[in-house]
Amino acid sequence: MARHKTSDIMLPAAWRIPWDRQLDQHMARVIKAMAKINFASNMHKNLFMFTTREGLLHRNRMLSSSTTQELQSTQPIAHATQKPRSSYVPNLLGPDRERNIDTMIFSLEVRQQPRAARACGFGDRDRRVIDPPPIVQLRIDGPGLSEEERRAYLRYQNYVINCSIWDESGTRDASYMPDEYNHQRRLMGSLVGTPFVGDDDRNQEGCFFCFSDLSCRTPGAFRLKFTLIMIDPARASILRHFPTLTEIKTDIFQVYSAKEFPGMVASSSLAKKLKEQGCIISIKKGNERARPRGADGRFDDEDD
Repeated sequence: MARHKTSDIMLPAAWRIPWDRQLDQHMARVIKAMAKINFASNMHKNLFMFTTREGLLHRNRMLSSSTTQELQSTQPIAHATQKPRSSYVPNLLGPDRERNIDTMIFSLEVRQQPRAARACGFGDRDRRVIDPPPIVQLRIDGPGLSEEERRAYLRYQNYVINCSIWDESGTRDASYMPDEYNHQRRLMGSLVGTPFVGDDDRNQEGCFFCFSDLSCRTPGAFRLKFTLIMIDPARASILRHFPTLTEIKTDIFQVYSAKEFPGMVASSSLAKKLKEQGCIISIKKGNERARPRGADGRFDDEDD
């Protein structure tokens, strides 16, 4: 069946049902009934499109109340990025400085790349995290921006980074599983990161986002995508969306089956330094095939 762009048309209440095994029969009845009615061509196309499986799945995703999808709904709408940055970025510089805000440059750097993970399947009992945990650093620059002003923006507490999983080419969102898995999410854990301001392993202050609770259900090669949003509480009541400021993808990492997983690596000096300052991040001793595994496929010294 051809894919169509989703329409904003509202279905009658009787048609707004979740997908189940009887969806195909339901679709056939609806389409057959519609064929007997002389709709205008555009209206017919819109209604037909929203009785497709893709349309119902899209609706179900939009109705999800998860924190991650709420954040994804803040992605910029069409042409939102053409607005002056000062229209949605808080002014921490003072009056008559909007021009400096419009020329600010926000960028992300992955300071610690994910390397490997053990596929966790479809249960939460033995979930293993992506190793090492990704650490993303926010950088801010711009003409006319003093060092003190740059630090003020780096210390701003209302940044949010959303994490999603993509295929190894970085061109296709791999967040949802195929049909046979009822479209469950492939990436599990805490997909939203908040800022931690502290010194890195070179004693330089920075704004970091640590993702130490990410797991992947299935084996394969993937990338992670991190998207930065800056929330201005003073404008939350008047702005429908907070546009994306910048985004970045990681290098390719491999997700293994339990038998093929090479083991955890020791925590980096950056992770240890942030942990010492109060950042919530797991510290690992490392066991990269150095010790035998138990009967359950778990390494003896693997941290929880």
